[in-house]
Amino acid sequence: TRPGYGRFSAFQAGLIALVLILIVTFLAFTKDIPFTKPYELKARFENAPPILKGQAVRIAGVDVGKVSKVEAVSGDSPAVTVTMKLEDKALPIHRDARIKVRPRIFFEGNLFFDIRPGTPDSPELASGSTIPASQTSAPVQIDQVLGTLKTDTRKDLQKLLVGYGGALNGQPLPGEDADQDSSTKGETAGKS
Repeated sequence: TRPGYGRFSAFQAGLIALVLILIVTFLAFTKDIPFTKPYELKARFENAPPILKGQAVRIAGVDVGKVSKVEAVSGDSPAVTVTMKLEDKALPIHRDARIKVRPRIFFEGNLFFDIRPGTPDSPELASGSTIPASQTSAPVQIDQVLGTLKTDTRKDLQKLLVGYGGALNGQPLPGEDADQDSSTKGETAGKS
C-alpha cells in the first residue's frame, strides 16, 4: 500500500457522508423530489378572502395539492393570482375548469380550494396555465359586506338587530299574550 492512501479514503468517505446528509436534509425540508417539476395551476381571484400558502386544494373532497404562492395582481387592486401545486391524481385539468374558495368550517376562517376539473371535451391545460377570474369564485366575507354600507345604514342595521333580539328575548307586557295558548303565556318569543 502507498503511504497516505488510507487517509485519502477516509476523507472521501467523510465527504460522501456529508453530501448524503445535505441531500437528505434538503429532501426532508422541501418535500419535493429534485429534477421533477410538479404540475402547477394558477387561478385569478378578483375579490378573495385572505389566502395563505399551504392551504388545501381538493377535487370532490379529496386532497390533491396545496397552495404554493399568492401574488397581488397590481398595487391597489384586491385581485390575487394563486399558484397551486397539484399531484398527478388531480390531472387532467381542462380549460373549462372552475375553482371555488370554500370555508372548511363555517366561521372558522380556514379555507380550501375546490376544483371542478372541467369536461373531457375541453382541451387539457398545460402546467403553469391560469384559470381566469370568470371561472373562479370566493365567499363574501362579513367585513366586506359591512364595509360597503354607509354609516347611517350600519346604524339602522344595528337598531334592527337590537330590536329583533329584544322581540325574541323580551318578557311580554301584561295583556300582550292574553290571547295566546296557556302553555306559552309569560314566556319570551324565543323560548316559545
